[in-house]
Amino acid sequence: MGETLAKDRLGTDPIGKLLFRMAAPSVVAMVMQAMYNTIDSVYVAKISSASLAAITLAYPIQMITGAMSTGIGVGINSSISRSLGEGHPEKSSKAAANGMLLGLISLVIMVLFGLFGVRWYLGLYTDDAAVIEAGLIYIRTICLLSIGTIFTQISFSILQGSGNMLIPMVCQIAGCLTVLGLDPLFILVFKMGVGGAALASSTAQIISMFIGLFGVFYVNRKNLPIRRGDFKPQGAVLKDILSVGVPSALTQATTSIVSGIVNKIVAQYGTATISVYGGFSRISTFGILPIFGVTRGMNPILGYSYGAKNKKRFTQTQRLACITASIISSVTGLFLLLFPNVALGMISANQEMLTFGVNAYRILSISLFINGISISLSQCFPPAKRSYLTMIYSALRQLAFLIPLTLLLSRIWGRTGVWIGLVITDYLAFFVILFMSIWFRRTVLDKWDDTHINENNTANTQEAN
Repeated sequence: MGETLAKDRLGTDPIGKLLFRMAAPSVVAMVMQAMYNTIDSVYVAKISSASLAAITLAYPIQMITGAMSTGIGVGINSSISRSLGEGHPEKSSKAAANGMLLGLISLVIMVLFGLFGVRWYLGLYTDDAAVIEAGLIYIRTICLLSIGTIFTQISFSILQGSGNMLIPMVCQIAGCLTVLGLDPLFILVFKMGVGGAALASSTAQIISMFIGLFGVFYVNRKNLPIRRGDFKPQGAVLKDILSVGVPSALTQATTSIVSGIVNKIVAQYGTATISVYGGFSRISTFGILPIFGVTRGMNPILGYSYGAKNKKRFTQTQRLACITASIISSVTGLFLLLFPNVALGMISANQEMLTFGVNAYRILSISLFINGISISLSQCFPPAKRSYLTMIYSALRQLAFLIPLTLLLSRIWGRTGVWIGLVITDYLAFFVILFMSIWFRRTVLDKWDDTHINENNTANTQEAN
């Protein structure tokens, strides 16, 4: 069905209908992801504010795990969809199998960090014994059981690259339902504390992984048959995956490192401030993660359009994805702007947290009104083998804007300056990505028209002769 998919769906279906069909399951899946991120925080907050602070400090490590698996996944997705667009389905199967081999390397790295690096990492941020104890349990558990996170993402990318968006949605729903059941069981009934939260989350990811791999090797095998011989490492295939995936992974890794630096800045104002910021980070995922659901639906279409050099489909898909993502993020922004008390209530905020948390959430929510467009535009480059543009954008945002602004403004206005610095960063990055998108259109997409015109003129000349 790979050929049918390419010709009858990715290549010819109306963009609105196709993007909805491709993105809707992934958006639902990302909403589920946001739900169990938030559910985790809600139950952990019931243990103690130190426990909530611990999982906030764990977030950069989770982002590193996600960066490696997502980077590989972006490379797989791009390679599969481009190969379909170019008419080479056999290369798609090799990309899927070789991508899984790269996933095994990521797993080894995370397990080693879980065994030997966690105490050192926590010592960078706090000397609070309660936070360190909780953090050791939580981070070690998620690292040692990171096989679920890594191979769930890789299986998603294989499925989505070949146009199957339904199974990833089923995986995320299953994961969310698992967390809904296991979090209260492990934390409240079995009294396992923060370790129970980590075990519940990891178990959910492992269940999602099994469903995803079942989808790859059984349900989707007619679409993209993966054979034993495809698992033989092939330099050209690995290079193709990594040429797109490494910049994407570095982009997310940079975000993780900078997130750790921001946590360090926030930590100087105490455990309550870490908890408030961590609560916002989790709740705001309702406006952020679904955007990545939209881009996951968008990327196979863009990758195919790039392979086929179809500018019209590329730009129409890009535009519609930006509009959809902007609506999603803006709705979440409005909620946090208008009802910060409700959001703080979700993380069981105490009186100290409420005194500054309401203002913090109102300031931070302002970024969500432009994040949808920024994220969507930044994710348009990898399908066109221009991942380095996403990396440059991220480096500017994180290193040139975010760190200097949060450091400077925190010295002027304290923790409020941190929130203001984060918002200014997002708006500066918004203008950068607009400029980069215009440049990309003029230097890449507009040349496709010239190519097609020249081809048509040549064909007409030959016919005339």
